This record gives sequence, structure tokens and C-alpha cells, in this order.
Amino acid sequence: SGFPTSAIFGSSQFLLKLLMEERPDYLLAACDSPEETFRHRIFPEYKANRKEMPEELAKQLPALFRLFESMNVRIVKKSGFEADDIIGSVCEQWATDELEIYIVSGDKDFMQLINDNVILYAPKKAGRIEKIRFDGVIEYFGVAPNQVIDAQALIGDSVDNVPGVPGIGAKGAAKLISDFQSLDAIYRNLDKVTNKRQQRGLSEHKDLAYLSKQLVTLKTDMQLEFTVDQTAIDFQKSIANSKLLEFFNEMEFKALAAKVEKSIESTQEQSVTEDDGNTTSTNLQNSGDRNYKLANTEATIIETVRALLQGSFFAFDTETTGLDIVSDYPIGVSFSNCCGHATYIPLHDAHLNDIEKQKVIEILKPLFENTDIIKIAHNTKFDLQMLWNSGIEPIGPFEDTMLQGFTLKSSRMKFGIDSLCEEYLGLKKIPTTELLGEKKKSKTEQTTMLDVSLEKLTEYACEDADYCLRLHEVFSPMIVNKNLSRVYFEIECPLIPVLAKMEKRGIFIDTDELDEISNKLAIKATILEKEIFELAGETFNINSTQQLRLILFEKLKIHEQLNVKRIKKTKSGYSTDHSVLEKLSEHRLPAAIIEYRTVSKLKNTYVDTLPQLVNPRSGRIHTNFHQTGAATGRLSSSGPNLQNIPIRSSEGKEIRKAFKAEESDSVIISADYSQIELRILAHVSNDINLIEAFKSGQDIHNATAATMFKKDPENVTADDRSNAKAINYGVMYGMGARRLSQTTGSSLSDAKSFIEAYLNGFPKINDFLNDAVEFARKNNYSETITGRRRPIDGLEDTNGLVKSAAENAAKNSPIQGSAADLIKVAMIKLDEELDKSGLTAKMLLQVHDELVFECPTRELRLVIQLIRNTMEAAMDLNVPITVDIDSGLNWLEAH
Repeated sequence: SGFPTSAIFGSSQFLLKLLMEERPDYLLAACDSPEETFRHRIFPEYKANRKEMPEELAKQLPALFRLFESMNVRIVKKSGFEADDIIGSVCEQWATDELEIYIVSGDKDFMQLINDNVILYAPKKAGRIEKIRFDGVIEYFGVAPNQVIDAQALIGDSVDNVPGVPGIGAKGAAKLISDFQSLDAIYRNLDKVTNKRQQRGLSEHKDLAYLSKQLVTLKTDMQLEFTVDQTAIDFQKSIANSKLLEFFNEMEFKALAAKVEKSIESTQEQSVTEDDGNTTSTNLQNSGDRNYKLANTEATIIETVRALLQGSFFAFDTETTGLDIVSDYPIGVSFSNCCGHATYIPLHDAHLNDIEKQKVIEILKPLFENTDIIKIAHNTKFDLQMLWNSGIEPIGPFEDTMLQGFTLKSSRMKFGIDSLCEEYLGLKKIPTTELLGEKKKSKTEQTTMLDVSLEKLTEYACEDADYCLRLHEVFSPMIVNKNLSRVYFEIECPLIPVLAKMEKRGIFIDTDELDEISNKLAIKATILEKEIFELAGETFNINSTQQLRLILFEKLKIHEQLNVKRIKKTKSGYSTDHSVLEKLSEHRLPAAIIEYRTVSKLKNTYVDTLPQLVNPRSGRIHTNFHQTGAATGRLSSSGPNLQNIPIRSSEGKEIRKAFKAEESDSVIISADYSQIELRILAHVSNDINLIEAFKSGQDIHNATAATMFKKDPENVTADDRSNAKAINYGVMYGMGARRLSQTTGSSLSDAKSFIEAYLNGFPKINDFLNDAVEFARKNNYSETITGRRRPIDGLEDTNGLVKSAAENAAKNSPIQGSAADLIKVAMIKLDEELDKSGLTAKMLLQVHDELVFECPTRELRLVIQLIRNTMEAAMDLNVPITVDIDSGLNWLEAH
């Protein structure tokens, strides 16, 4: 008919790709409104330079909106506001550690919103996507995300007709912000601006600077008239639906229509049963069966507890004043021991009738302390910590539906009860935002559960316990039928109270020590900055990639001096990221820049941040350990992430000096599994040469080199050992000859020869790696020694990179996952042995293959022996397990 469809077609392709590759839990499309915005009111010329939308594109807009609607994507617009403001408000009000937000846009303005939980997903040419995080903002603007607004206020924006300060461009703005940190500080120190032209421009156009700041600042406090859950999207239903097929047929998008038809057929063929033959019982999917009660009198509470004591299990959930495991506490507990039935018991005097909170706690204690009753919750660890804060000390056995979901499918992105209920039960939970509203900036402004009516609170709390039990009844037979009982019952569940106690204890950190380290790093950064300027022959903004690019590649031409070819490029020219600087690091300038970046990151990310995370009540740092944080089964941590405390650089190691025993008569103990992944590789491959090397107590890398190069161990050179070490660890991660060549500095042909010699010397390792890939190809998952499964996708993918990554995961997951299982088992046994021993030493941290303890000096010898015996006996391998243990006044001394 001649109707233009290019924009619709491109958008359709992109949306399908986005949904299929990223599989978001929530998705919304934000649109501008046709009315003037508040920016036009303060500056009528705002966007005055914008040309009218081409007629061909304008014609396609209604159909474009139909595309979104046919894919069940929520479209949001608000009179008087731009789409950017909607997105800004969503990011500010919704982003948390539990909900990452990706802004799909190529607009640089969004860089002001980027933080740990907000990422810019920027489409590029040829279907490429760039995910821009903190470092990407610095590379683009030369300033941190929280300084982008001030930089833009100085630069302006010709596209939107934002004036900025005449005479100040991107480089000048980046240097000014770098020197003074903010626009306000620039004007407070105007006399210190050394560039006289800039100083004059700033002085004469202060009004333009602050007007521009208003124009470029995105609104983040809009009243959002929709909830997170109202933007939920089901990946399969979005694509496999007749409305979308009808739309694509109408637009004559034949290839896209064929994709949708295939998805619809696949969905229709999909059985409601799991691949193990288990069917979700239909009565659990009927959300109409709800018998929820409030028990807030002495008689009804006693009656409820008495009934629960008669059973062998119950699901429970706590409603709390907040999420702080030190200072928050429960205001009530809900229970369910029969699907569709639940009771809420308040733990707050305002919600109780003829009984006080303390009496309720005394009635509940025997229930939670009964060792014959299984206690089931979703994220049980948190509920235990909250109950501890009220004086209730629950005793296992414990089960956890979050961990059941993880054990069954560790590759999922989310393990919240809401998403699991929707996927496995077909039930939609009452969203928390319906009770508490959106998250506020200030904790004092945030609504708490105490502000919610008792009627609503009862329904919400009962639903949590009820749905938890329903999930448990679906998951339990699946755990058994998939042979995951050992992983779930012997590793994940017993670890719950161990981690809960470790988090609650926290670890003491010496803030004075960190202040001292911060000062040292500041001095080192200044020295490095001076050296960099001398080497460059001029001063410039080191954080500006544009200025650095000019120095390295145009002024000094360092790549030509070193004859380095194949330098990575971006749209603006040569890249200045870490990999490029490393290639050029034979020259002192790139090497000094690497050092400067390392020092700056250590100072900003760790040294200056950690003191802010000390809990004011306990005086300690309390990290949050996540059992569902990595598909391999490894633990992760956040708030802060102590898994990432640097150890390789001398400056990074210094940070560990601040982690100390709180009492003067106590020390820190570090116990680290030695070469554990190699030992597990020896066990699972059953390679005789590798097993014998470990059994005889040889230097494993020396022994590997001797086998590879057919030398006597005493004739192995340092280079031989270094190459063997690189292969020993690299082979598990699919390292090829090119990567080995880069790692060792050897030629490509030598690297190929090294790998060939290694696989000839250890033939069973090669067999194991090939078998691991074939096992994953046949079963769609990898498996650890204990039977833990990790789903592996992409082994048949036509994209070589995707296929290669899947093969590497198939090779490495059985090894890395087994190492994760080993240290978890060790933690469970150590907690038990320390309790039985009567010793007062406490386990504080788990970091990769290392455990950290706080121990009174008088117990040191006994505790070290107990740790060694327990960790080395945690798993039965066909090679000896060894542990390196040391102690000291701080974590650095002990490691």
C-alpha cells in the first residue's frame, strides 16, 4: 500500500532481540508528551533548534505504539514531562540491589543516573550493544556519574538548545569538574580557575550555567502512577501471542511473523509437566482457596501455636520494621501448614488485644525451638536474623523455597518469591509497593509495615506464608526426582544458619587505619599525576579519554614507538581502556596511568567507602552473603562486596590491614584451601600424573612443567614453571593458544606447542574436558561431585563466541562448582565443631577459597588445629586436600 515501515521493522527486530537475549522481568516504554514541559517554562527556547519529525516517521508512530501493546509492553507518558524524566524517576525510586535497571537508550543524558544498580544499555551500529557502567561514564565525560549534570551545565547541548557556558567545551568542563568536583565549588573558587578565558566566561555567564543545570537535570521525584509489578512482562507470552502475529502479518514482516508462529507452536507443544514428569497439582494453582486469619488475642495465639505443634512442618514469614539485620525487628509472623490456609500473629503491642508482645514471644519460642518440626521460609536467613532480634532462637531443620528454586535452576536471574510464584504456581502476589508505596530516598520518609492497616497487613503476611508453602509442595518432589537432595538437604539448607550468624557478627574495621591508607593513596595519586604530566609534556585531565587519546596516540604516538598493532577502537578513535594501556605498558606513561587508575579506584571504591558502611549500633561491617548469587554455586556478597577486596596489588593488600580483631587479646585467622581447583581437576579427571604429583607433595607447577617438557624436576626453569602454571589454571577456563600467548608473552606457535605438550602429558584431563562438554550437550547441564547442576545453554549456537563460552562453562562448572560445595561443607562442619568444642573463636567471612576467623589468643593453637582437621576432611578426594593457615593482628598479616 506504500505505507512506510522501516522504523517499525527496526524496532520490532530490536525488541525481539532484547526480549530473547535479556529476558527482563519488567519492561516499560517511556514516551514524551506533546505538551510543553517545565523546561519550556523556565527557558522558552528549549529545543527550539529541533527540526520537525519527518512525515514518513510521524506516520509510523501509531503503529509503533501498537507494536508495544501487542507485545504486552507498558507504555508510559505524563503531561508536561519528558520520557527522560519518567525513566529518571523509575531509576531513582525502584533501583535496588534486588532490582537492576537497564536504560535502553543511546542518549548520553542518562549517564547522570548510572550507579551500581542502573546500567545504560546503549544500542550501537550492526546490532552491537554497549553496556555502560561507572567506568564507561568516566571514559565518555571524564567525570563520575554524579558529576555529569555539572559537566553538562558547562558544556550545554546544541541539539536541545541548552546554552551552557560559552567557550567551555567537553575537555574544559571535565578538567574544571575534576579540579573542583562540582559547579558550586567552581563558583566558590572562581579566582582559582587558571584559564583566564574560562574564568571570564564563568563569571559573565553564571546565570546560563545554573539555567543549563536546571535544563539537563532529569526529574527523579515524579509521582509514578504505576507500580513495578504493573510493568511485569512474561518473555514467552510477549512473543508467542496471536496479537503480535496478526500485527507482523499486517505489516508484511514475513520473517518476523515466522518467528512468532514458531514460538506459538513451541508454547502449545510444551507440556505442563516438568521434564522429570512431575505435574504441578491443580489445586495449588487455584488462588481462590484462601482462608487467612488474624490471631491477636491470647486464646487465638495459643490455639494457633498448639495446632502448629501437632504437625511436622510449617511455612512462616516475618513482617519487619526494615531490612537492617542489626537494628530492625519483626512486628509479626505468619504461619501456614496447609495450602490456602494461613494465620498472622502480631509481635507489636499496637496490634495485640489482651496480651503483650513479650508474652507472645514466650508462646512462640517452643514452636521455633522444636527440632521435630521443619521450618520453611523464603530467604530463611533473613527471617532467622529478625527473630533473633526479638529474642526467639529458632532451631532447625530449616528449608528454603528460594534455595529450592536456585538448586533446581541456578541460571535464573531472580529468585524472589513473586517471580517464582508467577512461574511455578501461576499466582501473582500482592506487591509490596501496594502496602508501602515506592522506595523513598530517606529512611525517615519511608513508609514501614507499622503504617499499614492491620487488615491489609494480615492478608499480605498470610499470603507470603501460604504461597511459600505452595512453592515448597511443588519444589520438593522435583528436588528428589532430579537427584538434588544431597545438594539441597546436606549443603544449602544447613548453611542457612551458619551464614546468618556470620552476617550478624560482622567484622571489625579500623576506620583510623583506612584514613591513613586514604591519605597515602591521595599522596601517591598526586605523585603519579605529576609524573604523568611530565611524561606527557603537559597537564591534562587524566580521567578524560578524549584528552588521554590525544596524548598517547596523536602527540606521543606511543603505539608507533612500540610497534604495537591492533589497538582496539571506539567510535571516537583509539580506546584507552585497561587492555590497551597494558599493551602499551612498556612505555612508562601508560604504565603510570594504569597505576593512577588503580590507586583512584582503591581510594574511591573501598578505602573511602568502607567507613560509611560501619553499622552505628554494632561498630562493625555486616556483609550480606548470597547463596543464589552465582550459577556455579559459589557464594557472593554485597553491602559491601567483600569477595572483591583486592589482594594482588600492594596497595590493595593494604586495605586488609584495616580488618582486625576487635578485642586486644584476639587475632584474625585466615584459612585458605591450597590449589583446590587443580586438586579437584585431578580427582574428576583421574589423571595419574596429576594425582601422583599431589600425593608426593611436589610443587605442582614444577611437576607439571617436568611432565610437559620431559625434564627432570630439578632441570625445570622459571619460564617452564611459569608456562605450566598458566596452563594449569587456564585449561579449566578454556584458555586457547592466543590467550596463553598473551598471558605468558610467548609466541603463538610456542603457546600451541605448550598446550599440546600439556594435553599429551596429562591425557585424562583432555578426556575429562571433552566428556564434560558432551555431558552438558546431552543433558543441558553440568554436574559437580555432589550432584549440583548448572544449566548450560548455547552449545549448539551458530554464533561461535556463544558456543565457545558455553563449552568453557561446561568444562569449568564441575570444577568451580565442586570447590564451592567443598567450602560450604567445610563451613557447616566448622560451625558445628566450634560449637561443640566450647571454644569462643568465631567464623566471620568466606572469600572464594578462604575462611576468616576472630580468635582469642589463648585459643589460637587449638582453633588452628580444629580448622585444619575440619577443612581438610570436608570432602573425600583421591588427592590430599591441604589448607594454608596463618594468624595476625589484621587480615593482611593473617593471609
